[in-house]
Amino acid sequence: MTNDILEQVVEDYFRSQGYFTQHNIKYRPATKEQKHAVHSDIDILAYHPLKKASDRMRVVVASCKSWQGGLNITRDLKILQETPNRKLAGKEHWKLFREIMDKNWAQALKAKVKELTGTENFTFYLMVTKFQGSRDAWENSKLFCDNLPGCNIKIMNMEEMLIPLQNELTITPTHSGLSRMLQLIKAGGGAVTYKAK
Repeated sequence: MTNDILEQVVEDYFRSQGYFTQHNIKYRPATKEQKHAVHSDIDILAYHPLKKASDRMRVVVASCKSWQGGLNITRDLKILQETPNRKLAGKEHWKLFREIMDKNWAQALKAKVKELTGTENFTFYLMVTKFQGSRDAWENSKLFCDNLPGCNIKIMNMEEMLIPLQNELTITPTHSGLSRMLQLIKAGGGAVTYKAK
């Protein structure tokens, strides 16, 4: 079980879709410039055994950002493209997205995924509480796509994970505390709902 609630939601979501998952997998670039760089980790790595090897959705890498304010796509893309070293919350902004912003980190990510799954072509998901702005602008950012060639880039919010997860629950106890809580809410006649946008 993961410690981060968003990571647990993501893991439960992918498991409900037929994926096997692993979480918090350490990796780092092997280049001389970043030899002593701290490790990063793959929050969730998901593998679907029934999807074709050529299907980029067979392997999924999920980076979880449980920011209360969510992701502001327009603002964040502008910062990442124009002033990536700008500090937000005490950290250079590009470092929040290092695996898609920096070629060395992207190559290290692809190498680690290939080591564990046999493929370096996968779908990279940024999992967030919510987002504002154009999903298409993020998913088709030239910078991200150039750094992760052969991979799809997607974004998903809590609603897109929780509602399907909640709808697929049965009365059989689940593997996680979060899904079990959703089962109990459902058993009590309740449901997680979202306001109309």
